Parts: sequence; C-alpha cells; structure tokens
Amino acid sequence: MADRAHLWREEREADPRLSRAEIVQAALALFERDGFESFSMRGLASELNIKSPSLYWHFRSKEELFDLVVDAVLGECRLPADDEGAGAGEWTERLAAAAREIRRVLLANPAATRLLNGRVPLGPNWMRLAEFVIGTLRRAGASDAFANRCYLVFLYYAVGYVTQEIAFGTGAEARERLDEIQEYVRGLPPEQYPNLVAVTAAVTDRGLDERFELGLRGIIGGFKDEL
Repeated sequence: MADRAHLWREEREADPRLSRAEIVQAALALFERDGFESFSMRGLASELNIKSPSLYWHFRSKEELFDLVVDAVLGECRLPADDEGAGAGEWTERLAAAAREIRRVLLANPAATRLLNGRVPLGPNWMRLAEFVIGTLRRAGASDAFANRCYLVFLYYAVGYVTQEIAFGTGAEARERLDEIQEYVRGLPPEQYPNLVAVTAAVTDRGLDERFELGLRGIIGGFKDEL
C-alpha cells in the first residue's frame, strides 16, 4: 500500500473541466446504479464523455481509484467536535457516535462498501477517523499501544457488522431468506438443540439497530473496563 501513498500528496490535473472529485463521484454513481461487478474504467470514461487514458492522469490504476472512492465515502462521516462530550465518561459516547456514523455512511453506499474488504486505506478522511478514535482513547487514559489495539477492534466491529448487514440484503429477498432460516431452525430436533430451538424467533429477528448497539456497548464497555 505504501507505493500508493503518492495518491494523497498531490493531484495532477489533465483537464480543468474534470477534477478528481468529479471522477470519484461518477464512479460512486456507477457502483450504485450498475453494481460493483459491472464497473469498468471504460464504462466510467464513457459516463464522463472522455477517453479511458484521460482517467489515468489522475491515478495510476483502478485500485487507486478505489482508494479514492473509499476515502470519499468515509469523508461523509460527521464526527463530534473536539469540544463536544468533554465531561467525565463522555468519551464512550464519542466513540459510539463515530461507530454509528461509519455504519450510516457505509449503508448509504453499499456497493462501495465492498471495496473495504482487504483494503488498507491511507486517505485523509480515513486518517481523520483514525485520529479521532485514537485521540479519544488516549485522552481517556489509554496507553499508546492499547489505544491502537482498541482502534483496530473498534474498526473491525463497525465495518464488519455493516459488511455482513449489506451482504445479507434488505427488503422482500431478505425477508424470504429469514423465513427459510426460521423454518429450518424450527425443524431441528429439540432434544439435540434445545437452546437454539427455544430462541428460534430471535434467531431471525432483523433488529439490526439493536444488535449493533448491543455489540457497540460490549466493545466500548470492554475498553472502559481496561482503563
């Protein structure tokens, strides 16, 4: 990833009528309209009414464009200001607010969220998020090493939860899948799986907000217990 660090240092302009930000927004629109699998640089160039080589003036590869797209999505996160939540114990709510924002923006950009898989973002918006989380933990009394570990756990939970949430789907298709799961679990032999059968309804409950908050309380509460 270090070889792509140049991406964040400067922007080369081939045409003043077409900025890097405009290219990124067009790519996002294509992701959401046609799906990630159908995306191509040729299709993006066609959407922008330019030739494909013009795109490579702004970045060297499709992977670099994906880095920019991920960073643009994360730039939509609205983080609490430094003077918010300064009271005792308020750092936990600051972290919770950041996690909710990550979930909100990723759910709003489901196709682009897939780009996070296996990616190590280095963009300024990701760095802003990392700085916020780690800074909040350090001000709460965490050591540098512990703050870094907590940041990674925090990130894995927030992104991982949303990734699974998006992968499962929504609407009628998701409801049909849940009904199939519930029917299968209900048919399990109760003498072999008494506890699972007992909570059949809860297994297929789509209370995703409540589940997210439950996990968030557990993780942040664990951080607090260690401080």
